[in-house]
Amino acid sequence: MGFAHPTAVVTLEKVHRFADPDYAALSLRMRNGDDAGGVFDALHRRGQVVIHASEAERTAVLADAGTSGDLVIADTREQVADLNAAIRDHRRRDENARSEITTAGGERVGVGDEVATRRNDPALQVANRQTWTVTRIRKDGSLLLHGRGRDREIPADYATRFVELAYATTVHGAQGSTVTNAHVAMGEHTGAASAYVAMTRGRQTNVAHLVAENVDDARTQWIEIFSRDRADLGPAHARRQARDAIDRYGPQHRRPATAARDRSLSL
Repeated sequence: MGFAHPTAVVTLEKVHRFADPDYAALSLRMRNGDDAGGVFDALHRRGQVVIHASEAERTAVLADAGTSGDLVIADTREQVADLNAAIRDHRRRDENARSEITTAGGERVGVGDEVATRRNDPALQVANRQTWTVTRIRKDGSLLLHGRGRDREIPADYATRFVELAYATTVHGAQGSTVTNAHVAMGEHTGAASAYVAMTRGRQTNVAHLVAENVDDARTQWIEIFSRDRADLGPAHARRQARDAIDRYGPQHRRPATAARDRSLSL
């Protein structure tokens, strides 16, 4: 009777392959909802919870992180838009003005910007959420994009309607992503499932950023976050995210079939 969950036993054994076993253990506790206060205390000691006095202060810190190339994750598209604009401003504050377009959403996109295509278009050979670097803007507003060894020319109409800055993303957009470092803006809209996914995107570090009056206030917020939407972390979700996290933190040993299936489930 004590061996009803062999899969769980295998998963726990594989956790020992994580590059950082202490964080691996903490990520499992986040997934399972075990002692949220204790997890917060451990992460705070490790410097993986940062407390900000105001939203403006947090945005400035996250803009610096995004400028350095780290992934920035937030709850809402409005937050993401603000962070993308702040990161872009940081990246370009010492640069001369360049040719740029303004999208339907009000974002300014120029040469060198990291962007995402947000609509599948087989004719253009682009897909939703693919990320690119803008390498050229033509006089008619069309873009030349480069990503993963490929170049794509995007007409002005598509560029204006379906291209977005990609320095920051929502949790949904971050699912399936693997980066070196991730920074997560948490707050009243963050649930347990999204917090767990966001805090397992980085191979090396994952840092939570909260706006709070003090450590006690931040701790209370953290506990509330990991009490919300616990149903979203059902067994199937947990197994999928655990496999993804093991592959992310562990050595470069990946089962292609499993990896492909996991990525397709994350879309």
